[in-house]
Amino acid sequence: MAIGHRILPLCAAALLVGAQSAWAHDHHGANMNFDTGEPIGAILKVHIILMSLSFGLFFPIGLVLGLKKNRWHVPVQTTGGVLAIIGFVLGHAHGGRAFPDNAHSKFSWFMLWLLVAQLSAGGYLKAHTERRFNDKARPYIKIAHKYMAILMIIVSYAQILLGVIAYLGYCYDKYLGQCLAHLIMGSSFIAYGIWHLLLLRLASPWLNRFGRSPELYDSVMIMAWGLFNTFTEHNFLDDSEGWSHKDLQHTSLGIIWFCGGLLSTYMLRKASPTERSMFPAIILMVTGCAMGIHEQDTEFSTRVHFVFGLTLVLAGFTRCLEILLITTNLIRSDSKVPNPFQYLPSFFLCHTGMMLMSAIRQNIHAIDNIGIDIGTYSLGYMSISFLFYFYTYFLIQLFSELGKRQNKNMMLPSSEDDIAYHTVTQVSEVRSTSEEDSCRDPHVLFDANAEDTYDGHGSDADDVYQRAGTANGSSRSSDVIELGPMSRL
Repeated sequence: MAIGHRILPLCAAALLVGAQSAWAHDHHGANMNFDTGEPIGAILKVHIILMSLSFGLFFPIGLVLGLKKNRWHVPVQTTGGVLAIIGFVLGHAHGGRAFPDNAHSKFSWFMLWLLVAQLSAGGYLKAHTERRFNDKARPYIKIAHKYMAILMIIVSYAQILLGVIAYLGYCYDKYLGQCLAHLIMGSSFIAYGIWHLLLLRLASPWLNRFGRSPELYDSVMIMAWGLFNTFTEHNFLDDSEGWSHKDLQHTSLGIIWFCGGLLSTYMLRKASPTERSMFPAIILMVTGCAMGIHEQDTEFSTRVHFVFGLTLVLAGFTRCLEILLITTNLIRSDSKVPNPFQYLPSFFLCHTGMMLMSAIRQNIHAIDNIGIDIGTYSLGYMSISFLFYFYTYFLIQLFSELGKRQNKNMMLPSSEDDIAYHTVTQVSEVRSTSEEDSCRDPHVLFDANAEDTYDGHGSDADDVYQRAGTANGSSRSSDVIELGPMSRL
């Protein structure tokens, strides 16, 4: 799960940057969150709008355009960069509500320098220095520019999340630990859902090159994450600290993730892409059942965790059904158009992450104090999940559509399409490939010297030379490009 391995450490690191500054301010725990009650100024509102457009809209779309080398890549990225720089200045110059030192503010400097480096690399590549001198650094800058763009999308997610936390005033003092747990685990479920959506739409052929079962990667991730949770949910170094019921619950979940992931990993160690396993999905279902009966300090919080657990059970159950339908050939895994049912597991995983991140204790208390019931709460976050899934699907669909358009605009298809290309001087070699080919005619795609259209039937290579005006051995015969008899455009 490549995306998850990048998102999780970045989210954790970004939040931990603000931990010391949050603890350094003595808020005395008087309020559930740090909210001075001051109004949000107009400048700060403009900052929020500009940054949301830049990091939430322009940069992700610009990345997709850049990966497909679309001509709109530079204008979109430049627009996003200008908006981000303006928003950065406004964010540090507003006179509205005063926020304490927080991770969002500190992390913004890293974002700024990353943005400057990315735009500088893009400008360098756009200058085409290789046309004027031997530019040996260009290949390395090109690689760095690509991965900085991908990194920008990942850290943008973390920065937007930190911005919401700073705006609401959450995760200070004693609430930092449980805040970290919910945000990191919620982000991991969202990354897991996006990973499955990518596999469904784009990455499955690429992954099959490794000759491994898709569930092998899930199993390794689950095993590693379970090992991490087992030793981080309780302070084993302090013997005087007792075991609370939450320590027992979370540690036991870490153990079952490790044990189940170990079993599935071993079973799939030599499995081919056609061999599947339901154990990762079963682990999700067991985790959902455990979280659904997870006792909380308030009734509303208990119900929220129940909805979260139910959603996770649905994610695991639909994943099991998907694997069952694939292994029984009711769903063809090699189909270019995914079965509609296959979108459900990835969506429920994304919704699971949204529900878990929303279950921060301060957020639960704030919603409960407003008087919102669990039904309205669940529908609201379901709507957010739909919007998030829509945007993710839109980016993947944009990538796919740009690829199809590039294929249509290509002058000549590639050899991977079983189409042979050869000059007239190579006709005899192509003719000898099979008897079937010898009975069919070549089709000239491009002839720089022909005076009329070649449409002969049963003609041979000499006819082509005559049509091209090269029957007398003209050196222009290399200008004739011929499509082999296996296919035509």
